[in-house]
This record gives sequence, C-alpha cells and structure tokens, in this order.
Amino acid sequence: MAVFQYKMLNSEGILEKNTESLPLEVLDDAVRYLESHGGIVLNIRRIPAWINPVAQLPQYGFARIRRIDLAEMFNNLSMLLGAGINVLAALREVSLGMKNPRLLSIVRFMMVDISNGQTFSQAIARHGKVFSPIIYLLCKIGEETGKLDKMLGKIAEYLRHVDYILGETRRALIYPALVMAVISGAVIFWLWYVVPQVVVLFDDFGIEVPSITKFLVSLSSFVQNWFVPFAVLAVFLLVLLLFLKRFFYGVRYVLDGFILKIPIISDILITSSTARISENLGILTSSGVTVVRSLQIITDSIKNEVTKKRFQRVQHEIRLGNNLAGALHQASAVDSFTVRMIAVGEATSSLEKQALYVAKQYRLRLNNLIQNMSKTLEPALLLIMGLFFALMVAGLLFPLYDVIGNLGAF
Repeated sequence: MAVFQYKMLNSEGILEKNTESLPLEVLDDAVRYLESHGGIVLNIRRIPAWINPVAQLPQYGFARIRRIDLAEMFNNLSMLLGAGINVLAALREVSLGMKNPRLLSIVRFMMVDISNGQTFSQAIARHGKVFSPIIYLLCKIGEETGKLDKMLGKIAEYLRHVDYILGETRRALIYPALVMAVISGAVIFWLWYVVPQVVVLFDDFGIEVPSITKFLVSLSSFVQNWFVPFAVLAVFLLVLLLFLKRFFYGVRYVLDGFILKIPIISDILITSSTARISENLGILTSSGVTVVRSLQIITDSIKNEVTKKRFQRVQHEIRLGNNLAGALHQASAVDSFTVRMIAVGEATSSLEKQALYVAKQYRLRLNNLIQNMSKTLEPALLLIMGLFFALMVAGLLFPLYDVIGNLGAF
C-alpha cells in the first residue's frame, strides 16, 4: 500500500486536500482512481514509505481493521447477495454504515475496481494485507460455483472463529504477564521506597533490628543499586533479541522451539494452533480446495517456525504417497487425537466435517485452559502477596512497635 497526498477540485468545485492509502504504485493510476469519484486532481505526490504511518494519521487516526469488522462486512454482503442484490450495489449499501475509515477506503476502492470490470475476488486480491489468501480463494470458488452469497457467509463464520481463537490466546498469555507485573511492581515499590524510609527511623532511634529486618534492608539496597542497570540491560537484550529474530531464521527457529517447551504457555499455543489449523483445513476442504493446496495455504499462514517446518514435512510425506493422517503422524505436526479424527475423516470421506469438529473441540479446550488458569493464578497471587506482606510485617512493623513503646516510656 502506497500513501498519496493530493489536492483536487471535487464535483462541487470545492478544493480538497487529503492523504489516502491506495494499493497502487504509479501516480497516473492514483489520479485515475481519485478522479473516478468525480473532480479533477490538481497536484499529487507519493509519501515516502518511512513516514506512511504518520501521514495516515489525519485520515485514519489509530483505527485498524479487525477480523470482527471483516466478519460483519462479509455477513452483510452475504445477506444482501442472497436477497438478489448485485455485488456493486451490495458493497455500496454496506459502505453506508461503515465506521472504520481504513476498511471504508478499501471498500470504496473495490467498488471502483468492480465498476471497471473486475470480479469481486480480483478486487479482494488487491488488498492482500487485509484479506488473507484463504478469503481470496473462497471468494473465487464462490464466484466460479455461483454461490458467492453462501461462501461469504461461510467466510464471516470462519473469521469469527479465528478471532475467538486468537483473542482467547492473547487473553491467556496476557493474564499471567499482568499478574507477574502486579506482584513485581508491589515488591519493587516496597523495597525501593517504603523500606528505606522505615530504616531511617530505626537508625534515628538507635533500634537494634532483628535478622529478618536486616535481610529486608540488604534486599532493599540491592534493588536500589541494581534495579535500574538490570532494567536497562533487560530492555537492551529484548530489543537485540527481537532484531535477531526478525532478520535471522536460525534465531527465530530456536526461540519458537523454546517457547513451545515453556509449561502452560506451550499448552496454550499448541491448543490455539491446532484449533486454527483445523479450522483452516475444514473450511478449505469443505469449499472444494484439494488437501495439497489447503496444506500449502495453511503452512504459509503459520508463524511459528518449528510448527511450519513440521507442516512442510507433512507436504513432503503426502508427495511421497502417504495419506494426510499418516503424514501428520510422521511429522509429529499435531497430537494423536487430531490424527485419529483426520484418519476417520479420510476413511469416511468426511474430512472437512472431522476437521471442523476438531477445531470446535480445541476452541472449547482453549476456553477451559483460560478458566482453569484464572482459578489457579488467583489463589497463587493471594498466597504470594500474603507471604510478602507477612515478611513486611515481621521485618518492619514489629520493630516499629518497639519504637512506639520506647516513646511511651519517655
């Protein structure tokens, strides 16, 4: 997507200045697109790529296109097409109530493409960063079979399922991180600020403090002296790691493999991955896409390098003549339950139904994981905080009672 800044006289003769993101590279194509709405472009220039995010703020703000927005759009299009309205009119009707400025800009561009003779799937293909290859392929199949309305409804349902899977995964990963952040913040605040204030009071009164208080003082001194250097080092290492992961395959592979071995987190990621892969396999095969082509699309959509390599091996095993269940087992790509269900699907010619059933089961499993995690982490949080504050009471409050007692003696 390129960003263009332009001045034009609109159809009412009013001068407009605007910045717009378009899936075009040539200025002449951008001019033709802008003038297709009516009006004359007076001046246009392409914004350098490195300032695109800033240049788009006046037009789009911080809006982003969510899967749930796409699901709503496809669902509305499905209903309108099912009622006998043509694609162009349906897009125009859907755009009237659209609140997301980025998605509205894309829909308007699609309307221009379709008005110029392109098909719906060809208009979709221009916007590859918004519409995944799965969506494009399903739209193309819907056009070829004359069932575009039903296919768009299927896409809407698919997007809702994927949004649920990824949303629950983020929720499951963020919750433990938030718990640890709360505990760490409380501990650092007490050791950085509260303990030193109380220790000064003990020194002023010449109180002999117990061993537990001395331990807290030592811990507080360590935090005050080394917390900032450790924090800076941690941020530097994190930035370096992210840089290496982005540009070096070997680093990505090692890190992705390490993540899949971390307790709890690995369960969440594997469950989420299995649910999404099964969902993709089910919707593609149920739409008439071959297993080989489906696996190619699924493999390209996988972000974890270890999982992706396993599915590349699955494709290799199938080329050697193995069936899908056998290939999945040989590559250790999924668990035994999924392999058995895929084998049943192949044996009964109901692969798409079994894949969607697996996806449903893993969505439920993901939800159960999150609920169990919440039930486990909340008591653990209370226990850790209780032990920490018990340490604070024993180390700080008991000596304070001695200070108050000495004051009463005077």
